[in-house]
Amino acid sequence: MRIEKLSQTVFTPLPDGTGVLLNLDTLLYYSLNRTGSILWQQIEANNALTLDDLLRCACERFDADEPSARPLISEFVEKLEQFKMIRTA
Repeated sequence: MRIEKLSQTVFTPLPDGTGVLLNLDTLLYYSLNRTGSILWQQIEANNALTLDDLLRCACERFDADEPSARPLISEFVEKLEQFKMIRTA
């Protein structure tokens, strides 16, 4: 599954390491904790990456194991898609 940021999504990082996503078409926003902000920046920087790429990044960055992190990363990606922040293919 490839993950691509949609052009109408704007990210605003906050001083505490968290952030906010805003879909300019729907005006829906989504608050990100520090982990979500780091993962979003990976999505934004890579233009298109896979769920496994994002999972690998999270595990390396946060010293987590893949079996524990996979459902959390999948849920994060599903939420982003639900709010039309990304497209998966």
